[in-house]
Amino acid sequence: MVCARFCAGALALLTAAAAPSARAGDQPVAIFHGFHQRFSDIEKSVCALAEQGYSHVQIPPAQKSSSGGSEWYFRYQPLDFSVIEGPGGEGEAELKRLIDTAHRCNVKVIADVVFNHMTSDPKFTGLDKFNGFAKGDFHERCGVNYDDDDNSTEIRCWLNGDLPDLKQENESVRAVQKKHIRKLLDLGIDGFRFDAAKHMQARFVDEYVDYIDRESHGATWNYLEVIPDRGTKLDFYSWIAAVTDFQLYNTLTDAFRAKGSLKSLRLASAFPDSRSVTFGSNHDTRLNIGSNHATQPINPCDTGDERDCVLAAAYVLARESGTPLILNDDNLVPFIPAGVKFRRIMRQRAEQGKKTQEHVLGVVDSHTLLVMERGEEGFFVLNKAAEPFDVHVLDMTLTNLEGCYRELRNGFTVAIQRNATGAKFVTRWGARDRGGLRIEAREALYFIREPFSSCQ
Repeated sequence: MVCARFCAGALALLTAAAAPSARAGDQPVAIFHGFHQRFSDIEKSVCALAEQGYSHVQIPPAQKSSSGGSEWYFRYQPLDFSVIEGPGGEGEAELKRLIDTAHRCNVKVIADVVFNHMTSDPKFTGLDKFNGFAKGDFHERCGVNYDDDDNSTEIRCWLNGDLPDLKQENESVRAVQKKHIRKLLDLGIDGFRFDAAKHMQARFVDEYVDYIDRESHGATWNYLEVIPDRGTKLDFYSWIAAVTDFQLYNTLTDAFRAKGSLKSLRLASAFPDSRSVTFGSNHDTRLNIGSNHATQPINPCDTGDERDCVLAAAYVLARESGTPLILNDDNLVPFIPAGVKFRRIMRQRAEQGKKTQEHVLGVVDSHTLLVMERGEEGFFVLNKAAEPFDVHVLDMTLTNLEGCYRELRNGFTVAIQRNATGAKFVTRWGARDRGGLRIEAREALYFIREPFSSCQ
């Protein structure tokens, strides 16, 4: 079973570039996370997201959830898996309209499912029967120890100490949750994110994914939220499906902090799986989202300016590997949609057999500036400093880049040419009379190769 899934996953990776837009089951180009948005609001923007280059959107958990408040974390406290209900009380009709609209625009929809636990609302936690579950369907209350050398408490104890932990060992529990999956598949859902996957035994997560694969005839793309700790490693679950790449995330938080160096990204530490879901931040790591009485952000990337998180997301989009997940609010920063478009174009050019390999370049000796080439077909420049970066001479001899390149958002062109000695330099940066490189403070630029006539 494991080999079958691994081999099928490998085949999917090899064939994912067969069409400009992702088909169901293909690895996404980029996922827009409609974090805590109503289904109807995501529907209004989904076709515009398709035009930007997104192949998938991820919706909030769609089960009936705690009515304890309007804050986002109550959506991650299930109340009844038999009822489809999103933020604002929207139900099956609104979700179906979203899915149908997304499919017309060639966008796939990923559902977030929360199977580890139920609501902490005391009105329900003490009942003998609770919306499809009996008292024996829950583990005894205990606290998770993240600092020991095994993952036993992560699996059997109550999340945050107050969220009742479901016993996936009970077939009756799995049956209730599979009905929820079946209902979502019937509505047209194209993939699943499993919240708090590391708090469930891997064999039961595998059973859920097997069920999804079987019922969808292998057409879904699924991933697992796995936040590693001392007793839990990403590869405990990566054999089942793609996992969240917190290894890369931790690398990025170090690099994008005020005293961090972007030089560390020349050989970035990331989980060695090209499917892994990558992000500059997510809803669990952002200070402005996660800082409240119910949850604390995980290793937050914010350094007093959340643009650090968005710049990290810009880097994630420029990479060849991984599956970028972009928070909805981050997509409002102009260089993020440009990054999604860049990633789509690089995917298309790779399909055509062109060279698009990722390589962070050492052409500038700077802790705050990063230049990445994507083979011959494009490059990416990021400046995390609080002031512009400006040099008039830039030697590109040891790179694969040569020719004319256009910046996707601003439209200006850059020429990289050889001189009489065979050395390559940037001879045009937006104007014929200047070479080198200039980028504004706290900015990201994406360039794609074009015919040289565009630079003349």
